[in-house]
Amino acid sequence: MKNYDVIIVGAGPGGYPCAIRLAQRGKKVLVIERDELGGLCLNSGCIPTKALIYAVGFKDDVKRAEKFGFCGNFSLNIETLKNWKDGVVKRMRKGVEYLFKKNGVDWIEGTARIINRNQVRVLIEDRENIFEAKNIIIAAGTEAMPLPDLDFDHKFILNTDDALNLKRIPKTLLIIGAGASGLEMATIYSRLDCQVTVVEMMEQILPGMERELCEILYRLLKKQGIDIYRNAQVSSAKITDNKVETDIKIGEIIERKYFDAILVTVGRRPVDLPFKELGLNLSGHGFILVDNDMRTDIENIFAIGDITGPPLLAHKATRQGMIAADAVTGQMEGLKVHPIPSCVFTYPALSSVGLSEEQARDKGYSIRIGRFPYRASGKAVVMDQIEGLIKIVGDEKGNLLGLHILGVESPSLIGEASLAISAGMKVAALARVIHPHPTLGEMIAEASDNFYHQSIHIVNQ
Repeated sequence: MKNYDVIIVGAGPGGYPCAIRLAQRGKKVLVIERDELGGLCLNSGCIPTKALIYAVGFKDDVKRAEKFGFCGNFSLNIETLKNWKDGVVKRMRKGVEYLFKKNGVDWIEGTARIINRNQVRVLIEDRENIFEAKNIIIAAGTEAMPLPDLDFDHKFILNTDDALNLKRIPKTLLIIGAGASGLEMATIYSRLDCQVTVVEMMEQILPGMERELCEILYRLLKKQGIDIYRNAQVSSAKITDNKVETDIKIGEIIERKYFDAILVTVGRRPVDLPFKELGLNLSGHGFILVDNDMRTDIENIFAIGDITGPPLLAHKATRQGMIAADAVTGQMEGLKVHPIPSCVFTYPALSSVGLSEEQARDKGYSIRIGRFPYRASGKAVVMDQIEGLIKIVGDEKGNLLGLHILGVESPSLIGEASLAISAGMKVAALARVIHPHPTLGEMIAEASDNFYHQSIHIVNQ
């Protein structure tokens, strides 16, 4: 039996950074991964999705280029696109393997079962091995959740893994769920000449995000040719003559429609096999409950990433991995002071951090709002990317509660807002930050000025 300081189950964006950090601090670490290094995010989530979104965006760029005087034919080789996406994933996976080697992290591919507080049984092909450690960190992640009576057959009823494989591009695609995954896949497939329909059971796309910006995004997606039904649900679906016959209930009306395929993006559930026998405290949905140091109710067992519940975000998982590494090595930081940004990579992208206007009102704040539209930005006009809005939510004392950006490059801009909220900056302080000109970042200062009705480049209301 081989002994370690720490065993980590799962090598996704929580597990592998945690392993590297622990190794940097002198710990002997073993990582067990049942699939590929990098987990869901690298292999079938964040990275391949964003690789495709970036690539298909050139279609919009080519159309826009005509305004600048460029013209020419444009066509797509789907196999080349697939190879590009796969190449990005492979390169980054090799990068994780290289970092493990250089930092002295051991890893094995196998199926892990934690059998007690210090031992993990690993099935490698047909052989069982037992490993022991002082501490165990669970980073097992989640898996796609099918709808009742609508199991994945990976031909007509798809999950996001199937959609990312690009084995065939259907002429018509129904996406169930207008969350981040659903809308990002709609963005990709609509630019691959597929007629996309999205069905969302809630009244708002991207439920939980800033409502005003979601309404603007809804209109822009519709303008792009993506059909979106809100307050709707698929009441039945069956395969008939190589088509999926669906009944979509919209209010009291049922519409029958036919699609080449259905992509289900209604949520994810915990991969609980590694810890089923431990009897850990779980939420009602089966996620592991942890404290601010990522510790479970068993003192030397930690959990990080999606397995700890929503929001299911790679950057949250990475930060939790760092916190668990701190706890194991006696450096207690905790997650409680860190705002977690969310980004949806549609066209345009929507990024948020902190409280939405609705959330702030529900918490009893007397709020003030600052806004600045992309169309008033010199940089956005230069780029011909004028659709979008920055919105600041604060209280009557000028405390910054939330910042939300709909528009080009918003995922890169939102980091400034995360820093500002983490540092406890007032909106007035954010307004005084000097941004280079012309850049999109100037809009954050302008929105902050508008909070006080003092923006220069718009009429303040």
